[in-house]
Amino acid sequence: MAFDIVWNQHKDELFSFVKSKIDNQTCAEDMLQEVALRFYSELAKGVSIENKRAWLYRVTNNLIIDYYRKTDKREEKISSFFDFEMDNDQETCVCELSGFVIQNYLPKEYSEPLFLSDIEKVPQKLIAKQLNLSLSATKSRIQRGRIKLKELVEECVDLFFNNHGRLVDFNLKDSCKLPNELVDEMEKLNIIL
Repeated sequence: MAFDIVWNQHKDELFSFVKSKIDNQTCAEDMLQEVALRFYSELAKGVSIENKRAWLYRVTNNLIIDYYRKTDKREEKISSFFDFEMDNDQETCVCELSGFVIQNYLPKEYSEPLFLSDIEKVPQKLIAKQLNLSLSATKSRIQRGRIKLKELVEECVDLFFNNHGRLVDFNLKDSCKLPNELVDEMEKLNIIL
């Protein structure tokens, strides 16, 4: 696939992702440009990138982490429900683990619309049509699914938020034993808590 096609397909969602983590518009734009340069450079070298979207998110996430390390803004430290280290040879994305958790640990009535909305990025109107639900019911199930996912995560993880409601840190609870299938999936994705 040519750079332009892939980049145009993902740049808007990448920019939204960056803006959700960094409030500075100029820094967010610079970061997105850096991702584009790195992506173009890798393609120009002839590097084969199987999952381009995951690769773009991994590079973007790493740049966000570098941004906060350089600016030393500990109170706004980037984290997610699942903070992880990735082997650079693996094209993986935290959304793959989130998708696994959504599909395997939430009731189907919430997992289907939430997975389509938050992982597959399908517009809610299309989800409503696909699942034969009203738009209102679809939005409600997605919101309830997010709440249930957060509750599920909080069973094993202590979450810490800043004054703006953003997740700033987390700790895996000593009392929690992760299910074997979740540990196996994390190992497959090279994700280390």
